[in-house]
This record gives sequence, structure tokens and C-alpha cells, in this order.
Amino acid sequence: PTLADLPKLPYTDAIIKEILRLYPAAYITAREPIEDVVIGGHTLKARHAVLVPIFALHHDPRYYDQPEAFRPDRWLENGGALEKSLPKGAYLPFGMGPRVCIGNMFASMEARLLLATIAQHWQFRLAPDQRVEIDPLVTLCPKYGMKMEAVSREL
Repeated sequence: PTLADLPKLPYTDAIIKEILRLYPAAYITAREPIEDVVIGGHTLKARHAVLVPIFALHHDPRYYDQPEAFRPDRWLENGGALEKSLPKGAYLPFGMGPRVCIGNMFASMEARLLLATIAQHWQFRLAPDQRVEIDPLVTLCPKYGMKMEAVSREL
């Protein structure tokens, strides 16, 4: 697959969106208001850290049906209505606003092309007895690594 193929890979795009929803690169981030501000009836003081729980937002049942399930189709259903209907800040795989990840467009493109290329030739399965547990640091990682078995799709 090449850059020209990306518009023809909507399911690949949905898989990447769903992976980033379930396992965002940043588990949590912090921001500091430059002046006192009231949000939702709460006063946030200037220069006081405010934590933005990206992982929690991406698993919130108010925004995502079956939030713990891997369901890439959710991004394609009803012509992509989910993404259009989400409130601002409910999906933050690369942050938002003036501090959005500068490489977000490249990372998204690269992930889709890599997935499409690798999936043509390989299927990956979790190794037997491999336990997957997240390690909620600033960057989200698998606590015990992620041992996988690669199975060739070629006969």
C-alpha cells in the first residue's frame, strides 16, 4: 500500500482509531490554565496543574458503546457518525489545541500503511499464557511486554 491507497482503506483507518481509543499513547496529561477559569461550575486556578485523563475519556460509556470492547466498526457505522458526534475532547489520541502532537498526521498515515502492509503477510496472535496488563505511566505501555506469535498468511 502507498499514500494513494489510504482513501481505499477505511477499515484500516478504523482499526488504528480503535487501537488509539483503547490504548492511547498518553495515559494522562497535565495542563496549567494561564488565568483563573470556570469549567462546568468548577474554578480552575491559574498555574495549578489540571490532569486530563485521556485513558478514562476514551473508555467513558457516555461516549462509547461497549467502551472496553475492541470494535473498529464503531468508527464506520452510520457513515462515521460517531466521530462527528463526539464532544470536543472525548477522543484525544494526539492531544488537541495548540499542544496537539506535531507528528499526528504522519503517525496516523504511517500506522495505517504499516498495518495494511504487514497484515497482507502476517497474522499476530497473543502468545499462550501471555498476560496483558497496562502500565499507566505518562506513556501507556504493556506492563509485562507483549509476546506475540507471528503466523505467515502465505501458503
